[in-house]
Amino acid sequence: MKDFLKAVVFAGLFAVPFLTLYVENDYFFPFITGKNFWFRIIVDVVSASWIILALYDAKYRPKFSGIFASFGILLVIMFFANLFGKHPTSSFFSNFERMDGYISLIYTFLYALVLGSMLTTRTHWTYFLNTTLVVAAIVAIRGISQQFDPTITTARIDSTLGNAAYMAIYMLFHIFFAFWLFVESKGILKKCIYGLLVILFTYVMFETGTRGTLVGLGVGVVVMSAYIGLFGAQFKQYRKFAIGGFVLVAVAIAAFIIGRDSEFVQSNNNLSRYANISIGDLEIRGIIWGMAWEGVKERPLLGYGQSNFNYVFNENYDPRLYAQEQWFDRTHNIFMDWLIAGGFLGLIAYLSIFGWCVWYLLIRPIIRKNDESFSVLERGILLGILAGYFTHNLVVFDNIVSYIFFAAILGLIHSRVSQPVESVEKAKVEPLIVNQFAAPVMAVVLVAVIYFVHVPGMQAAAGIIDAFREPDPSARLEQFREVLNKDTFAQQEITEQLATQAMNISREPEVSPEVKQAFMTEAEERLLALAESKPGDARIHVFIASFYRSSGQLEKAAEQMAIARDLSPDKQSIIIQQGFIALSQEQPQVASDFLKTAFELDERNLEAREYYAASLFYLDRGDEAMALMNSEAAEKAFAGSDFLLNAANQADRTDVVAQLYQVRVDSEPDRTQSWRTDAQNWSSLAFLYYELDQREKAVETLNEAQAVIPSFAPTASCIAENIENDREPQAGC
Repeated sequence: MKDFLKAVVFAGLFAVPFLTLYVENDYFFPFITGKNFWFRIIVDVVSASWIILALYDAKYRPKFSGIFASFGILLVIMFFANLFGKHPTSSFFSNFERMDGYISLIYTFLYALVLGSMLTTRTHWTYFLNTTLVVAAIVAIRGISQQFDPTITTARIDSTLGNAAYMAIYMLFHIFFAFWLFVESKGILKKCIYGLLVILFTYVMFETGTRGTLVGLGVGVVVMSAYIGLFGAQFKQYRKFAIGGFVLVAVAIAAFIIGRDSEFVQSNNNLSRYANISIGDLEIRGIIWGMAWEGVKERPLLGYGQSNFNYVFNENYDPRLYAQEQWFDRTHNIFMDWLIAGGFLGLIAYLSIFGWCVWYLLIRPIIRKNDESFSVLERGILLGILAGYFTHNLVVFDNIVSYIFFAAILGLIHSRVSQPVESVEKAKVEPLIVNQFAAPVMAVVLVAVIYFVHVPGMQAAAGIIDAFREPDPSARLEQFREVLNKDTFAQQEITEQLATQAMNISREPEVSPEVKQAFMTEAEERLLALAESKPGDARIHVFIASFYRSSGQLEKAAEQMAIARDLSPDKQSIIIQQGFIALSQEQPQVASDFLKTAFELDERNLEAREYYAASLFYLDRGDEAMALMNSEAAEKAFAGSDFLLNAANQADRTDVVAQLYQVRVDSEPDRTQSWRTDAQNWSSLAFLYYELDQREKAVETLNEAQAVIPSFAPTASCIAENIENDREPQAGC
């Protein structure tokens, strides 16, 4: 029995790195959900088997280290932080997009604990690291293959992880894992292989274009090199390499700074991303961190619970973020993320995990000269990887991949430094109790957790995709009902998808009125239930308002958008929607007031500027509207706004419409090149001049159009000839 349990535990521990290759295309968020669900199931099986094994054999029982004591304290603190947070369900279970929350924290802890308890020899860890390096090599090669795939337009490699930032931190871990095995191995061939893997992983990480991780790699290499250079006197060769690595990083940074403006660098997407790093890049992050700090001051002790930053983001929304993502759910900073999630207690507990790692790797060996838990080289590499990972998290956030390999690092350190707990080690459990009670109970619990906790979520993730693929609208609706009735932690995402489907189907003429009504009724009921179950979420009320607006229920739309505005007073996108609803209600003055407010929150917001200008046309204040077009950027924004052009046209300001079309056709070949090469713009401008009784200018416009768009020449020539001969412009053309 013990041998079987041991085999199951080892198989599960070694299977986890292979999840990086797994992409479940039949699940919603295919790069996220499949990996997470199976990680949890594997860890469940591994943990249950390990517990029974530990009852049988004391040598597999957990030992004490400050690392896991701190992690355990973090779990306790975060339990209460989540329980008393803004929305406990989100905190404990997260959603399909992130699959984060308290559940992920528990599974990360369990995986690290079992790794540290079972992989107790250098051989064990060598096998484990070699296994994950093989997987990483496959992931890296698949990532490189993206660069040769014409169907993939992004320049940033993401491979089987679906996100370049996730890919970058995965490569960062494995660069240092390859370093580790390089210094541990004896043979020349092995060293060459590990050296080549370092180069491969570094190249792939570079091609992800993730600047925070590149900085993290630099910091990690510097920390590793500095430690080995200072303390590695007995490793003369590696000490030289360390000093050389330190110098190489410094030279590479200097060379890159010197050549950052060269054509070679600027013409490459990823090189230019790195070359253009500046303090200014942190401006947006700094604004978000400032908003987060306002939230921290409201709940300094235990924070808001995990996955609840959206409440802080909306309440303290800064109008300067008008051009950014409107629904941030992370602060993109490890300090602020933990302050928001668990307050100062949560942050201190989290940082104490790193503190214990530094104690075991850096401080204790200085105090205790006979500490042989790790060699100097091993300590340097582990300090480097922790420094690189921590630096990465200063501007990004964790995901399933970074959690897994952070857990591996913690497990590795724990396996070397942990001490037996005498009471645990000496406790005797009769085999009869294990066989007849503990093992059956654990088996039942394991099956129950998998069946009642994980399977419904997996079915829901698959059910959404099945609904999307269902061609019959009635069957699609039933599929959505079935998925929603499972009442999983992803209710918000599923409800939003249902509402989107309802809005789309309502515009499809071939769908029967009965089916349309059924979709709309179901979507409305689910949206209102969602708002009731998750109070205070501005995003939900914006979604409901958009739903009502699409179905012409303007009063209800205005009510819901007002609720959203109360929850996020300074978010321009919400205020602009209030303006649009007021316009649909034929309340132009009310609409203009809303749009003016949105514009004045940050006058750099060109979108708000053009909408406010359009509203002024509806109030017959066209000159005031045009006064807002006071820069080249505003001029192009106004010219590109069909909404504004329509407003000016309804106000009979043909002169304004002509002026804006003239901007279109005069635009130089840049991002608006299609304006100048669009025959419709030229013909519209010529017709506008004709309407303004400026016939010579109309003909001149058509003649210029012939030169710009040769294929339009016959039509343009025909229209010009008609104008010159006092005929209807389009006659016979």
